[in-house]
Amino acid sequence: MNKIFKVVLTSRVITHEEAESWGKDLNAEFITVPCHSEDEIITAARDADAVVTLMQPYTGRVIDQLINCKLIYNAGTGFDTIDIHAATKRGIFVAYPGDYCMEEVAEHAIALLFACARKITRLDRAIRMGKWVGFEKRELRNKILPPVFRIKGSTMGVVGFGRIGRATAVRGNALGMKVVAYDPHVDIEILTESGVAGVDLESLLKLSDFVVLQAASSKETVHLIGMEQFKLMKPTAYIINTARGSIIDQEALVTALSQGLVAGAALDVVAEEPDGIGADHPLLQFDNVIITGHSAYYSEESSAKYKRRIFEAVQSIINGKKPEWLINPDVSCPNRIR
Repeated sequence: MNKIFKVVLTSRVITHEEAESWGKDLNAEFITVPCHSEDEIITAARDADAVVTLMQPYTGRVIDQLINCKLIYNAGTGFDTIDIHAATKRGIFVAYPGDYCMEEVAEHAIALLFACARKITRLDRAIRMGKWVGFEKRELRNKILPPVFRIKGSTMGVVGFGRIGRATAVRGNALGMKVVAYDPHVDIEILTESGVAGVDLESLLKLSDFVVLQAASSKETVHLIGMEQFKLMKPTAYIINTARGSIIDQEALVTALSQGLVAGAALDVVAEEPDGIGADHPLLQFDNVIITGHSAYYSEESSAKYKRRIFEAVQSIINGKKPEWLINPDVSCPNRIR
């Protein structure tokens, strides 16, 4: 009788009921052990045949201790917490859910753009505070609304032109916006074919009415947007981040907001993830800041696809096949694959 295939999830990404159901279908055991440190991962997953992570530190040290591992599945689109080189060297596949939430994140970025441009949240808060009183409505008309500019004809700058960046650009074009993009890793022909003008980062910041961050997290994008970059932006421009919190230097953002260097910010992600932020966080003291708590990925459709792809990746390994959406497709000899 074949031994049970052991899958350790070091983050709680599926329910107990789903784990039991998948286990029966695959003759596997799915065990959830939330981990935060390298030592916790090693203790929980040392003998696992596959592991599932979401932002936990799978360093070279951790990977070297995974004696049976054939698959590291990253249950998110950012995989900078995994030492891909170490996994490849050990013959361990690293996979992720790919484009499962591409449409949702692009839609969320546009929703934040509209909320900024039309000052939706600020108006809503004012109404809830009883400031829609009298014919003049001075609080709304004289203090909150000015200035509001038409979205059609404005410029959206997309930083990062992967799948999500391109989906965002398509929506910007459909709104009648001029779209420019910066991505040093994308050929200019791809930008042109997408109806987008390729520019350097400095030009993008100077031109844009809305700067939308869709870049991947990497060493080169950490604090890509800091005080120097905020000073280049129009004082009427908004910055929107649906990528990774580390791309923005948050202290610089607080300063930029305090000094009126930008009109506001809409952030789905912050530097403090995965823990999040409390009500006393400096960014929450500004009424021109919107924060949506890393929810851009979600829809009923994306949630179903997200979980299905975990199941399918594990199923592929059990069946001796390469999983889809590989980050390291060059792995040719999986570590002791059955």
